[in-house]
Amino acid sequence: MSGQGEFSARRRAARVSSGQALFGALAATIKLLRWLLVGLMGIYLGSGFTRVAPNEDALVYRFGRLQRTLHPPGILFALPAPIDRVVKIPTRTQHELFLNAWAREETTAPAETPPVAEAMPQMPASLLAVLPSANVGPGTTRALTGRGLHPVFDGYTLTGDTNLVHARFTLRYRIADPFSYVSAATPANHPLLMEGLVFDAATRALAASKIEDVVGGGMESLRTRVRELAQARADALRLGVELVAFEVNSIVPPQATAAAFADVTSAQVEARTTLEQARTSRAQMMPKAESDAFRTRQLAIAEGKELTLRARGEAASFRALLAEHRAAPSLVETRLRAEMLEQVLPRVKTKTLVPGEGGQLNIFLREIK
Repeated sequence: MSGQGEFSARRRAARVSSGQALFGALAATIKLLRWLLVGLMGIYLGSGFTRVAPNEDALVYRFGRLQRTLHPPGILFALPAPIDRVVKIPTRTQHELFLNAWAREETTAPAETPPVAEAMPQMPASLLAVLPSANVGPGTTRALTGRGLHPVFDGYTLTGDTNLVHARFTLRYRIADPFSYVSAATPANHPLLMEGLVFDAATRALAASKIEDVVGGGMESLRTRVRELAQARADALRLGVELVAFEVNSIVPPQATAAAFADVTSAQVEARTTLEQARTSRAQMMPKAESDAFRTRQLAIAEGKELTLRARGEAASFRALLAEHRAAPSLVETRLRAEMLEQVLPRVKTKTLVPGEGGQLNIFLREIK
């Protein structure tokens, strides 16, 4: 009986020892899992730190709702996904778009241009058959030659006087209001939105312009008009962008009319040159002409005053002499004759005195000096 009790005691001790070992292992596992959970939580929370670059501002979406707080450059802490989502907006960067939809495709050889059937597979066969630069038949296609103007492959637009032009534009803009920017469209779709907006403004501006103004000296006014129209449209749509510059890289007529437009341009340049020369000559001649005119007017005024005074003096003298003549006619006449002889006699060499009627002398003068 004693051996059997000892065996039972050993078995109980073994069970206790096994249970203690099991509980110890379980406690160690729980402790490890606890530390692992703490580490995962730290990694999860640490993933909420985001660096905002110097040229960016950040916005936070919490459960899909945009928070009305703009976060400047620096370190931003937001709750990790799926609670928060951080969107970085490059507000201090100028974005540049090259708009070449109205440009003519440059081709160097017919083989480099894709066949019509390959380039426009979505077009119906009836339309492909009537394209002016293609001959699409059963199993046959002909590549475009690149000559002339093709309405499918060559971009173009119309001016107000129904002339065709090819154009290449460049748009530079910046994000002025990040909240409106992200609310209007996704960042990936903004370039397409800006492109359509600018082409709409350019269409309206060109529709009110003549071809000679577009390809001539009116390009600056065209740039200003397009930028104003595009900015007004962007403000109306609340896109949150500011158009910094709109440049016309090129705006040219089709190749078929390029020579004629070159002649017109040369004539316009020559006309402007002649006009500038005329303005320069006018600027040089007008001061001298004004000075001569002023001097002539002053001389005329002075001479007029002198003649007026002389005429008034002579008139006054004549009226005084007339009054004396009325009082004593014979005496005045004798005095006048004597005064005239005093002036004339010294100028002659031969004098002949002939007695006249009433005792008067008739004088005949010869060889006046």
